[in-house]
Amino acid sequence: MNTIILYIISTLGTSSLFFSLNKVVLPATFENDLISLSLPLNNDTLHLYTDTGGKNFLYKSGIKKLNTRRSKKNLWESSNIESKLIEKGIPVPCKKEIYYLNDKSSNFDGMFGREWFGDKIWEFDYENKTLSCLNDYQVEKEKTRESIHLYFKNNSDGKHIHHLPRIEVIVNSDTLSMLFDSGAQAFLSMEAQEELQKNELVATSFINASTFNKWKNEYPEWTVLEGADMSFGEKSDIIIVPQVQIGSVIVGPIEFVVRADSNFKVMSDFFMDKEIVGALGGNALSGLNKFILDYKAERLSLKN
Repeated sequence: MNTIILYIISTLGTSSLFFSLNKVVLPATFENDLISLSLPLNNDTLHLYTDTGGKNFLYKSGIKKLNTRRSKKNLWESSNIESKLIEKGIPVPCKKEIYYLNDKSSNFDGMFGREWFGDKIWEFDYENKTLSCLNDYQVEKEKTRESIHLYFKNNSDGKHIHHLPRIEVIVNSDTLSMLFDSGAQAFLSMEAQEELQKNELVATSFINASTFNKWKNEYPEWTVLEGADMSFGEKSDIIIVPQVQIGSVIVGPIEFVVRADSNFKVMSDFFMDKEIVGALGGNALSGLNKFILDYKAERLSLKN
């Protein structure tokens, strides 16, 4: 057993992550509350965006770095990415799929989404800018002050079908269901960058048009930045919500980018256990500072 442990540690010693039997601190970078992962290759580094609400993709640069070909088929085997993850001690997705996506606007080589996060236990530390993968024993040792239930669409055996967490938050006494979406992002217009004093690419949260319009009518004092988000080459409004309650914690102000109702209707019908009206992103989650996202126990535990 000791020989095996020494072998694992020696193997991981060449990577930029911290390893223990209970916890792996991953080679992650936090920028504007968005989290990316660096996977060292022989002569290069694969930079992967992470998103609890996304899918596993490779972009053009990632295809090139992994020396594989673009295809509509699953590229997991042809890219040989699993062996590279195992070599560096980085968790393997619960569903071994990764597809090509022609994302010309991305600064990354690909993305790890819900299949990568699914069925595992994660520690998000926005305060110290670390992302870690924990095991059950480590979770039992962690001191937490509050647990918030997460909801999933499950099959008849109680197993997650799509690994997309739903979380409930409170805005002005209204309980709203949202996708837990750590990778939600916005591309701010020049005017919005100046107004918010933020960079162009930032973490954000999303809200459907119906709720957006309701907020505008009921709370005219809330700031609305017209055409502030430039994602997908189109302009979308942003509304700034003064306070959002997650469990017992109040975070805010939080920017929500408006999206068409149909986006959340489709997601609700096919991927969620219940209707959602938006997505809670890193601009809100970072206000929790440190938490454990436990897919196994279906809970979000806030750390002391």
